[in-house]
Amino acid sequence: MKGNKTELSFICIGFQKCGTTSLYDLLKQHSDIYLTEDVKEPMFYRVPFVRRILGRDWYRNRYFGHLEEAGRMEPDARRRASENVGLLTGRRGSAAAAGASAAGSSAAGSSATEEDSAAAQKKISPASAPAQTDVSSVWKPEAEVFVSRSSDGQPSPLYPGEINAGLGFNGCARLLGKDFSPKTKLIFMMRDPADRCYSAYKYFLALGFLPMSVVADDKKRGHAAAFDSYVRSVLFNPRRRKEIMRHRMKYLCFSQGNYAYCIQEYLRYFPRENMKFVFFEEFVRDEELVTKDILDFLHIPQDPEMTFNVKSNETNFRAASPFRSKIMYLLQGTYYMTFEFLNMKRFCPGFFRNFMAFYDWTMDQCTRPETDTSKMLPSTRKLLNRYYRNQIRQVEELAGRNVPERWARKDN
Repeated sequence: MKGNKTELSFICIGFQKCGTTSLYDLLKQHSDIYLTEDVKEPMFYRVPFVRRILGRDWYRNRYFGHLEEAGRMEPDARRRASENVGLLTGRRGSAAAAGASAAGSSAAGSSATEEDSAAAQKKISPASAPAQTDVSSVWKPEAEVFVSRSSDGQPSPLYPGEINAGLGFNGCARLLGKDFSPKTKLIFMMRDPADRCYSAYKYFLALGFLPMSVVADDKKRGHAAAFDSYVRSVLFNPRRRKEIMRHRMKYLCFSQGNYAYCIQEYLRYFPRENMKFVFFEEFVRDEELVTKDILDFLHIPQDPEMTFNVKSNETNFRAASPFRSKIMYLLQGTYYMTFEFLNMKRFCPGFFRNFMAFYDWTMDQCTRPETDTSKMLPSTRKLLNRYYRNQIRQVEELAGRNVPERWARKDN
């Protein structure tokens, strides 16, 4: 990475609850792909003042600090898994992790293999790389790929990238357009907006992102009925409806489904030919086919060692009470401060271990296993279909193809 622009091969924009964690778990298996270190979804561009205070050099050093070292490794030694994919993948404490593990998935919903878990314990360092001599690292801007050359002159490509479901927030497109090369490939993962909204509701409900009144109503009446009331309280209120895209963090359930609005923001800084549109419904139907199509778009060779059928980031817990949901919300802010921004894991490992033990214990006290499997009410879906109708039409125009049949393009 050099110059005024940060050079990455690709960025996956998201959106939340559209399969980005599954894509992360798949691509991190690829020996030639280097994803952000430790954190699946950096908060760097999601919180504007962080970018202003810390600067681009901090971003490169924090999330891609071992990129050059990894480039000197043989592909097999380079294969790595993130040690921690962050709280927003649904981590909720030791008890849930144990229960989910018995069911065949982690608390984050990740079905990482034993090989991935072992790789996660290895730190990328020169000592772990095979001995090489006369290694010179060069940047090939025309390919947007970091290349290390050994003494025999054979190139060993490494493709750095970020997968982040939160880059549809206010101001993200402008900051990314300022910091990243227009040659950077962008991947947009999208899902039927109504389904995504309901899934996000349950997810944010569990993590304390919604008002306490909504949490209390949900505990009393269940997901379907409480969600219907929440949707009506926003969409039938003219002031709140206008604020959805103006204050996206406040209305996360709704704002993240306005895909076309966000894509058009990115089109101001990145050309359409460098954008790939992936539909969640097609991705879950055939992960292998869609992932290989993504690799072809990125001009990255296929990796025969990759395994598929990954199922990630299911919300398998809920808040124990409205008050405890807010405890979780505050705890997550503390987590990001200590782990991601202050990097306590590196500089104060003992403190970080104690904090994570406290975090896991607190999450166990504040959450309960999810038991409500109620589906969205037809009347709620109709309201959401009507709200997102124009956005769906614009997505079809931008993508140059029809959205999956499950997406409603008409009132029904």
